[in-house]
Amino acid sequence: MTILDIFNVLKKHLITAVITLVVVVAAMAGYTFTRTTQYTATAELLATYRTSAGSGETGSSGNAGELSSGANYINSQIQTYPQLVKTESVLQPVIDDLGLNATVSDLAQGVTASNPDGTMLVDISVKNPDPKMASNIANAVAESLKKQVTSTLYTDEGDKIVSPVNLTVVQQAYTPASPSSPNIPRNLAAGVACGIILGIVAALIKDLLDTRVRLDTDVTNIVEAPVLGTLSRDEAYAGKTPVIIAKPASREAEEVRRLRTNLTFALPDGPQSNVIVVTSAGPSEGKTTLCVNLATAFAENDGKVLLIDADVRNPSVSDKLGIEGNVGLTHLITNQVSSQDAIQRYWKQNLHVLPAGTQTMNPSILLNSRAMKALIDQVSSAYDYVIVDTAPMQVANDAAVFAKEGPELLLVAGLGITEKNMLRQTAQELETLDIHAAGVAINYADQDKSHKSGYYYYYGEGKSERGKKHGGKGAKQRDAEDR
Repeated sequence: MTILDIFNVLKKHLITAVITLVVVVAAMAGYTFTRTTQYTATAELLATYRTSAGSGETGSSGNAGELSSGANYINSQIQTYPQLVKTESVLQPVIDDLGLNATVSDLAQGVTASNPDGTMLVDISVKNPDPKMASNIANAVAESLKKQVTSTLYTDEGDKIVSPVNLTVVQQAYTPASPSSPNIPRNLAAGVACGIILGIVAALIKDLLDTRVRLDTDVTNIVEAPVLGTLSRDEAYAGKTPVIIAKPASREAEEVRRLRTNLTFALPDGPQSNVIVVTSAGPSEGKTTLCVNLATAFAENDGKVLLIDADVRNPSVSDKLGIEGNVGLTHLITNQVSSQDAIQRYWKQNLHVLPAGTQTMNPSILLNSRAMKALIDQVSSAYDYVIVDTAPMQVANDAAVFAKEGPELLLVAGLGITEKNMLRQTAQELETLDIHAAGVAINYADQDKSHKSGYYYYYGEGKSERGKKHGGKGAKQRDAEDR
């Protein structure tokens, strides 16, 4: 997955990523602001070696051998001090001296000791909600540790023996001026960073689990064909009259016209290249709605158009247009009726419709017959454009059979409807058959995402809609702006 792929996934699931970011930041903020404020005070001790126990002489008066062995001894001993600090022998005297209302284990949780690498130093840090108490406990623990190391640990039957290790407090703990935790800026920055990372992960997981296409990029990532047009999700397409006829000045009509124009430029020169076979990967993706609207768009442009309903398994063109569909393609191919009886005129003299008719035999045999091929060849010469509505590829590969003979293939994909696996299988089947789609038509696109700018040049009904988008300006003022 490339950076561009991740960007597209984030764009598609932006709300999920933002919600994840907000939740993580809010959780971190809640954790941070509900924590008890802690202050940290640190005391520091230095460990030196006595060359002669009980003599009071330090390592500075010894020879090089004694100094070397003394340094090795201190290094071995000083590593135990961080753990020694948390023992009862060190902390109980502190509790007694300061009169603390705490047990040894309670006090040990707020006390830490460390030995910086390469040094003979011991740092004792204490966390406490009271800054003054933090410094008092740190100093008391330092003194208690010093006493334990220099005297108490080296007694034998009441006889005091001088410790070979001498601890000296070189830095007292002072009352801290500012709290050490919680670190609000650091925690919030960490929350934002984690939120961004988890947001990206959540978007990627949601995209992997999402089985349907949501953006046109989902389609083009699977199908190697350009997007020639996008039809929005609108009730205008649900009627029994195509939008070119019912609402010629609407945005939806302009969407269909744009698809028509782009498809015209995408069609190559060649035999039967004016025959456009329309299919989809699965059912309910709006291919029939697109077919009837596209046919009227070509007819509007004075082209002689024939719309064929070749989805004989589930015919719907006649229902979509509100015309009689009992007699049609199946009867014409089997020579039961003539073309004059089967083909109907719709809206204009140059727009003809051939319904599917009733299913009388196996659809695959019927659509793969010589009679069907002869019909396509005949109508491709008689009409400027022939639009063939076929069954979805997951139902039957009729569209591939037609396209293999020369007609161009237009693949319809419904956003939120098309299954990625179905689309991928369709693309693989077309590739296996060496069929290249002329383009893809996107259906059911969100209106706001399809037309972000909001600038459309409508007339009649469309002007009032555009006036609303621009604050209700008058027609004359809008026309002047358009010019």
